Amino acid sequence: MCHQAMVARRPNPAHLTEFYLWMSFGGVVGGSFNAFLAPVIFTNVWEYPLVLALACLARPGLGPVEPWRWATFALGVVAACVAPVVALFWGAEDGTGLIIWLLLGGAAVCAFLVRRQMVVFFGVIIVLSLAAEAVGDRVNVRNSWRSFFGVVRQSEMPVPGMKGQVKMLSHGTTLHGAQAQHPDYECRPLVYYAPETPIGQVFTRRSKEARPLRIGAVGLGTGAVAAYTRPGDALTFFEIDPMVIKISTDPKHFSYTTKCAKGAIDYVLGDARLTLAKQPNDTFDVLLIDAFSSDAVPAHLLTVEAMKGYLAKLKPDGVLILHLSNRNLELRAPAMAVAEAAGGYSLIQRHGAAKGSPPLWESAEDAMIVTRQLGALAPYEADARWEATNPTLARPWTDDYMNLVGALYAQMKERYGWLP
Repeated sequence: MCHQAMVARRPNPAHLTEFYLWMSFGGVVGGSFNAFLAPVIFTNVWEYPLVLALACLARPGLGPVEPWRWATFALGVVAACVAPVVALFWGAEDGTGLIIWLLLGGAAVCAFLVRRQMVVFFGVIIVLSLAAEAVGDRVNVRNSWRSFFGVVRQSEMPVPGMKGQVKMLSHGTTLHGAQAQHPDYECRPLVYYAPETPIGQVFTRRSKEARPLRIGAVGLGTGAVAAYTRPGDALTFFEIDPMVIKISTDPKHFSYTTKCAKGAIDYVLGDARLTLAKQPNDTFDVLLIDAFSSDAVPAHLLTVEAMKGYLAKLKPDGVLILHLSNRNLELRAPAMAVAEAAGGYSLIQRHGAAKGSPPLWESAEDAMIVTRQLGALAPYEADARWEATNPTLARPWTDDYMNLVGALYAQMKERYGWLP
């Protein structure tokens, strides 16, 4: 709408250069606000819904409002307000989730119908935005931080199976770890890192070895894997967001790295592919790459070139763990192809959470292990939970080729079996 209005009011050709100059300047100002000021001013991504709502005020329509538009406005507001109430009392899964989205969709239709009357349109959009935020955020958020890399939130929920509250750390819409607050469970890794999961299985097995372990982990989260370290072990976290390091090392929020860790813990800040490249070769007994679960996947960490770099940093009997769980992309096929193309030996496991386990106790997980030598896989080949990989399902990703659209479609095909 705003772009149409600008085009309609453009000056004659003699002044078009100045017109486009000021239009570009406005884009620079807006982009600078979003990139530099908004992360400092706001603790959440408020600039988008604010601008969306304020843009409604730029529409014409300050005259009398017809009765049917007031009725449509009331219907849209009621539908939007009912949606978070349904989510609060009945959850947002399966059939209930469909009802919620139908309510929000109905409110959006009402907004469209009254769009020619600025005041009522603005009102419906405001209520709809707040309702959508409430539906998507049904946990008890205690703290929220924002950095250049996004919004990090610490929330809590009661879990009777763990005798009290459990703190969670989320980045955007992705859960990056959790920690129970009761002393009986506070040093037990949860969700993706629980002992029952593929990641936990590898750490549990390697921690039975007599010699100290040298461990690397790309992606800090809550620092849950630090709970697997023993006296003499050394663990290095490679993390790109300084805010995450600040939160996870503060015992007020999470204590895996401070209270639960028995080995030495250190942190390397920066892009993991670059910082890992500076590490000596033949260094790590276990190297965990846990950077693929968010909505923005760093695909450059899942290429043949990156894989060769990871394998070079492993000791001859070392194990590389790739956490491949992602709600939007099917990463198993390209990862299997990448491992084979890089000269590694691999196994894969699709883990499902045990029925009846408390919330957050463990989680479903896709993980793959890769080694430099075939013999290093022997202990895991004897475990029926690990399966052989098939590197022919996708073309391996490289620094010059990535197929995110194919990974997105493969995930959709797995979710919706009727797709061709």
